[in-house]
This record gives sequence, C-alpha cells and structure tokens, in this order.
Amino acid sequence: MTHIKKYTDSLPDPVDMHDTNVRLQLLENVWEEYSAVQDQLPYNDDDETQHHELDREAFTETYCELKTRIDRMISEDRRARDVSSAESQKPRATHDNGNCLAPKIKLPAIEIPKFGG
Repeated sequence: MTHIKKYTDSLPDPVDMHDTNVRLQLLENVWEEYSAVQDQLPYNDDDETQHHELDREAFTETYCELKTRIDRMISEDRRARDVSSAESQKPRATHDNGNCLAPKIKLPAIEIPKFGG
C-alpha cells in the first residue's frame, strides 16, 4: 500500500490510466487480504485488542484516502474523454435557411471533358 501512496503523491504527467486501474485493483486486493488476516487474529487482552483496532483504523483511513484519490482520477479522465468525444460529435452550425456552415475551403477546378458530337 505504501507504493500506491507514493504513486498517488507524485503522479506522472500525463497520468497513465491503465497503470492507475492496475494500481486500484492491487489496492483492493491488499485491502481484502488485510481484512481477511485481521479477522483471523486472536486478541489476548484489552491492550492488544486496542492496539490492533488502532492499527486497523489507520490502515482503513489510508485505504479510503487512496481509493478516493484513484477513483477521482479515473472519473476525471472518463469525464474528460466524454467531453472530448461529445465535442467531436457536435453537429455543425447552420444558417437560418438550414444550410450547413462549412469551413471555407477552395477546391481545385476540375476540367469536364467536352464532346463534339
């Protein structure tokens, strides 16, 4: 989990979303393993129980912070791609008469063959 925290603290620019998704999956796997191990630990006395509860609380806070950061990065990337996609699919503006406003492009003249008969 420390490696993932270092990654989110010093993100490369631009962020590689595939790498970020892999790290999110890794983070979720670490959480599941940690929770499974913590559930199996026996506690002998109140001091030990309190110590484990504090450790678990700190780990949970770190996990939630990292998961939130990564989820936000993924959501922001998805939103940016959706906006970009929507802008590229916008219909062209039209005149009042319904004609499409196209960019002013001068096409080359094409000579049409003439037949004399």
